[in-house]
Amino acid sequence: MTLDRYAKIVLTVIAVALVIIAARPWLPESFSPDTFRTTPALAQTSAPKYGELVVPKAWGKYIAYSNNNLLLEAPDKSLRVVDLDGKAPEYPRLKVIVHWGQ
Repeated sequence: MTLDRYAKIVLTVIAVALVIIAARPWLPESFSPDTFRTTPALAQTSAPKYGELVVPKAWGKYIAYSNNNLLLEAPDKSLRVVDLDGKAPEYPRLKVIVHWGQ
């Protein structure tokens, strides 16, 4: 019997707290004490690790991306590996140019 009464009291307290939380936006500021006031949560985004990098279009057409490197194909059919791991202005950095021999 006491367990039943205890459960009803706990559930009533939870229900009252939920009603107060739900009704708080419509209640005047003076009604809610300072103890129950909270600051609104602000959406926060994480900044990108390196920011934006611009790869010149003249370096070639995008073929693949792997291990933070771009593989580009130039108009003369040579392949270029571009390292993106770093900060501007020294990055993006051209690591390798592969020319196919005749």
